[in-house]
Amino acid sequence: MKCHLCLKDKKLIKAHIIPESFFLPLKDRKRAPEIHSNIDGDYPKRSPVGIYDTSILCSTCDNIIGDWDNYAQDLLLKEFGEDLSVYNGSQKVAYKIDKFDYRKLKLFFISVLWRASISGQYFFKRIKLGPHESLAREMIVERNPGTAEDFAVVVAKFSDPNVTAILDPHMDKFDGVNFCRIYMTGFVIYVKVDKRKTPEFLQKRQIRENEPIWIILRDIHKSKDGKIMKDIAIKGLR
Repeated sequence: MKCHLCLKDKKLIKAHIIPESFFLPLKDRKRAPEIHSNIDGDYPKRSPVGIYDTSILCSTCDNIIGDWDNYAQDLLLKEFGEDLSVYNGSQKVAYKIDKFDYRKLKLFFISVLWRASISGQYFFKRIKLGPHESLAREMIVERNPGTAEDFAVVVAKFSDPNVTAILDPHMDKFDGVNFCRIYMTGFVIYVKVDKRKTPEFLQKRQIRENEPIWIILRDIHKSKDGKIMKDIAIKGLR
C-alpha cells in the first residue's frame, strides 16, 4: 500500500492519529480515557491507547512525525506548577511557558490535523481539510512550520485534572473563520484551516516563534463540551 506522506509503496504500520503518548500517562494511573462521539449518538468507549490507522503511514514516516509527538509529550504532559500559572485576580486563567521549540510543536499540531484528515477511522470523519490537506502534507515533508498564521494554533486545557474524556474532532468557526477543534486528553487544540487571518481575540494567544506559549484554562463543567460529554454518557447508561 502507498504511504500518504512519502507516497511510496511500502509496508504500512499501526499509526496513531492522536499519539499514544497522550493516553499512556492516564493508563499508568489506571484511568483509561473515554472516547466520546456525538456522531449518530455514539456512546463513550474506553481506549487506553487511543485510535490508530493501519492504512496511512510507513514506519519511516511515522518515526519522523514521532519526534514531534515525543516533543509535545515532554512539553505538555506534565504537572504545571505555580511558576507557570497566570491569574486574573484570584482565578487561575492560564499557564505560560516562556521557552519552547516553535518548529517541533507547530509541526506536531499540523501533523495531528493532517493524520485526522487522511484517516479512514470513523471517529475522525468530521475532519475534512479540502485543499488545505495537501498544504499540510507539504509542510510536514519539508519540516516547515510556517508562520504563526499558517495553520494558526491556540492551545487550551480543562482546569479540572480529572477530565479524561475525548470528543471526536470537528470543524468550527470563530468570527466566520474556519478552525478545527481537536481534543487531546485534557487539552483542546484549535487549528485554523483558512487563508483568512486569525480573529483578533485569538491572535494574542496563538503560538508564535520566539514568544511564550499561552495555555488557556477552560472550565469544562460550564462549557458546551462538558454538556455533550454528560449527555452522551447518560445515553450510554440507558
